Amino acid sequence: MSKKFSKEPLRGMKDFYPSDLRKVRWIEELIGDIANLYDYEEFESPLMESIDIFAAKSSEELVNEQSFIVEKKKGTRLILRPELTPSLARMVARKSQELKRPIRWYSNPVCFRYERPQRGRMRSFQQVNFDILDETSLYAELEMFQILIDILTSFGATSKQFQIYYNNRRLVDAVCKIMLGIPEKDLSKVYKVIDKSEKMNEQEFKDFLKESFKDARICDGIVKLKGVNNLDELVQCFENVPQEFYESIGYKEITELENLIRDNEIVSYCSLNFSVVRGLDYYTGTVFELFDTGSKNIRSICGGGRYDDLLSLFSNEKITGVGFGMGVLMLSLFLETYGLIPDYIGEKDYTDTIYIASINEKVSSYAIKISKLLREEDLPCIVDYRFNNLKNQLSKAGDIGVLITLILGPKEMELNKVTVKNMKTEEQKIVNLEDLVDEIFEIIDYFGDTEE
Repeated sequence: MSKKFSKEPLRGMKDFYPSDLRKVRWIEELIGDIANLYDYEEFESPLMESIDIFAAKSSEELVNEQSFIVEKKKGTRLILRPELTPSLARMVARKSQELKRPIRWYSNPVCFRYERPQRGRMRSFQQVNFDILDETSLYAELEMFQILIDILTSFGATSKQFQIYYNNRRLVDAVCKIMLGIPEKDLSKVYKVIDKSEKMNEQEFKDFLKESFKDARICDGIVKLKGVNNLDELVQCFENVPQEFYESIGYKEITELENLIRDNEIVSYCSLNFSVVRGLDYYTGTVFELFDTGSKNIRSICGGGRYDDLLSLFSNEKITGVGFGMGVLMLSLFLETYGLIPDYIGEKDYTDTIYIASINEKVSSYAIKISKLLREEDLPCIVDYRFNNLKNQLSKAGDIGVLITLILGPKEMELNKVTVKNMKTEEQKIVNLEDLVDEIFEIIDYFGDTEE
């Protein structure tokens, strides 16, 4: 007996059956509508890139531990994209002088990460990306927040169900350098400690902190930073805060961003959170993550921030950008948790599909001729190729929920006519072939949108 292979997909990968894919496409379509409202253009980059552009700016952990590496030719290492921003930077740098500024782009690529599969995390996943480049003001961050809010609320979500938690890396830098005396070269360790802290219990975090920083004062300061909820609390945590801190870029940016959030009346959706630092090395200013406020979905739905020098990998031009990546899987889990995906979305709607039933196979050529005629008029149709047992064919048409069934027999074919059956009223009518399309549209217009 020949070997039977597993019916399961590779670990961390997912099969999308038609009902699953309909939900995904519904989500994608709505997000695409929001992109159009903000005038973001869709782009697409290659699935595989040089590993160098990710190793230079993404985190070491992402490249060395979480990526799928391909080495087809010795010495040439390629990577299945684990995220999109380096590819975006490469594309922008390539045609920088031709692009109108600011650049507003979005994409919905499949990305790959070699991680342990768990709820909300797969090794192959779709991630919607929005980016605005060459907009230096904090209105770019505000626009990202507004886009996220519009996406979530368009599905029916409320501020009680999700929050955008934001922070500023330049502010964290100022705290670390001015208040705690941490040298520039050790700042990356601070981000690593804080970023990993959410995955640890309190004792594990303290142990990791002591291992990373031997100085008890620094460890205590990072614990304070991580535990406060607003700027006033942050300042009160430290004694004799120097004027230099209030004049730092980070302090000014976070203050201005909070003013924009308040002035544009999105305070209920946004919260300052000093635990948010983002794990990717290229972020330089504002960073943010979007979370479900409930307890079921503990992973972030979205993450992003400002990056100032990604293009330096490809040219001497310096273009700042702000963007985010949103996992379609995590978004769908969020929507399912709150019952925001209507039941009908996973079901195929056959209302406008025309079902062609035949009395016998002698009329098969006539049935196929009519199907071609209907499709030329952009009317979807199904030909039942059994060509016998009319009762069973009509039963199948009723089961899938079509509105109109065409019944063909030798007499209809001889006279160039068609019997049109309205499946909702059970009425039948014989029409000339040349009048068929008008008759179909008349029935659809009258019965297609009416409630049961």
